[in-house]
Amino acid sequence: MNEIPAESGGNDRKGNMNVKDNLILEQYRSEKSRYEQLGKVVQKRLEDIAAESSVSVMTVGHRLKDEKSLCGKLYRKGEKYRSLEDITDILGARIVCYFYDDVDVLGKQVEKSFVVDWENSVDKRKQMRADSFGYLSLHYICSLPKDAGFPQELCDVRFEIQIRTIMQHVWSEINHDLGYKSDFGMPCAVIRQFARLAGMFEIIDEEFMRVRDGMNAYTSQTRKKIQDDKAQDVLMDNVSLREYMLYNKKIRAFLERIAGIEGSEITEISPESYVPQLKWLKKNTIGDVQSMLYENEELAFELARKSLAGSELDVVASTVALRFLCRAELLSKNYTEQQAVEFILLSVSDKKRAERQAEMLFRQKQEL
Repeated sequence: MNEIPAESGGNDRKGNMNVKDNLILEQYRSEKSRYEQLGKVVQKRLEDIAAESSVSVMTVGHRLKDEKSLCGKLYRKGEKYRSLEDITDILGARIVCYFYDDVDVLGKQVEKSFVVDWENSVDKRKQMRADSFGYLSLHYICSLPKDAGFPQELCDVRFEIQIRTIMQHVWSEINHDLGYKSDFGMPCAVIRQFARLAGMFEIIDEEFMRVRDGMNAYTSQTRKKIQDDKAQDVLMDNVSLREYMLYNKKIRAFLERIAGIEGSEITEISPESYVPQLKWLKKNTIGDVQSMLYENEELAFELARKSLAGSELDVVASTVALRFLCRAELLSKNYTEQQAVEFILLSVSDKKRAERQAEMLFRQKQEL
């Protein structure tokens, strides 16, 4: 692969490399460690960007083009490059995020954090014809800013950053894999199939955003109803119960009362695991949960006091309020001890342990 042919005007048909391309390859070998160091710096900065942007990402990664891949690039396109510096994707970094509009959020942060070579950067989303489908992503050619504390020897090296969604990533990887594995190229019919699939993936990206926006709207509406104490008819589910436990003044006052038994701090825990238990108790709305608090607060507090007094707990979980309210409900509504075992088994897999807890609960009832 690396033989120097007699004529150095270009790569010959056998894949032998000319003098210029051999020099580029030698330069790559000598500077590989610098690219490796740069990769670590870029990876760390991209991770920080994702955290600072409050954008959930699936992966942040980078890769260094290996020697075999570089040789293939030089064989195919060597006439474009005079030196290693002309090849902008020796180092490639990628952020894969969940939602389409997060691509732009991350892109703006990349533009602020790196020096962008706009002449060579590509927003493929703007290049696609309106009647076509394909791989839509954001590609930046960047370098490190010289005034941001990075090692100066790394600041003149250009690299590529790609930002794409999961759907774009899946489509691109499959397209790349199948296309590169074919010895004859992709037939027109197959290319058309890929274009149709790209359109479907684009629709899926949009639908995921709609689902997210719908969930956010539902959460905001539920939160306002709970804060205004108008959530009686809101169905009890993971979202509404979480919002109720966080923002309803009455349940928060009860929780703080329990925490005061030992002067414990409250740590917020998702109440999701209590949804099946509350449904077992026939609590289907937030109003049902609120009624359970009105009816059983004093009994639940006494159960909590018996269990926690003298324990010297520094921290209690926010779900402790539901724990004792549910147990007070079992006692006040005259559930049997066997039914209490069935209820406790919803959260405890060990039947013997569930039986011990039920027995203790009913013994506490006799002591009250």
